[in-house]
Amino acid sequence: MEKDFLKEFIIEIANENEKKIAQEKKKKYFQELGKKGGLKKKNSPHLSKVISFRVTEFEYEENIKNAIKYNIKLSTYARMVYMEKELKINEFQTDEILLQYGTYFKKITNLLRNREWNLFENKKEILQEIEIIIDLIKQYLYSKKNE
Repeated sequence: MEKDFLKEFIIEIANENEKKIAQEKKKKYFQELGKKGGLKKKNSPHLSKVISFRVTEFEYEENIKNAIKYNIKLSTYARMVYMEKELKINEFQTDEILLQYGTYFKKITNLLRNREWNLFENKKEILQEIEIIIDLIKQYLYSKKNE
């Protein structure tokens, strides 16, 4: 009877020890992943130099309104104006509109694929034209991204 108790006790301790070892291995595995992975480091040069200039109260208010309008910080907006990059802010708005159009066209194609819309004689033509438009939007946006 003591031998059975001793065997069970040894087996139970061995199982607990295996569980501890497995937890430690799992912990070390995630630690190694943390060392290997993580966020990519920024390759862009850090903004280290300061340029300061004075503006009138009216100019300041206009700049704040424009920064809020474009949903960026005042310093970012001022830097873009100073570097004459203000036009690029407006390009993102057209891209957002095109993306919305693309999603709307996808919704229209999904609606047209339902049985209820089988009454249209030129349903296939409409679907093909919508697919062409969606492809053109994608090509335009990807070409801008690659530039």
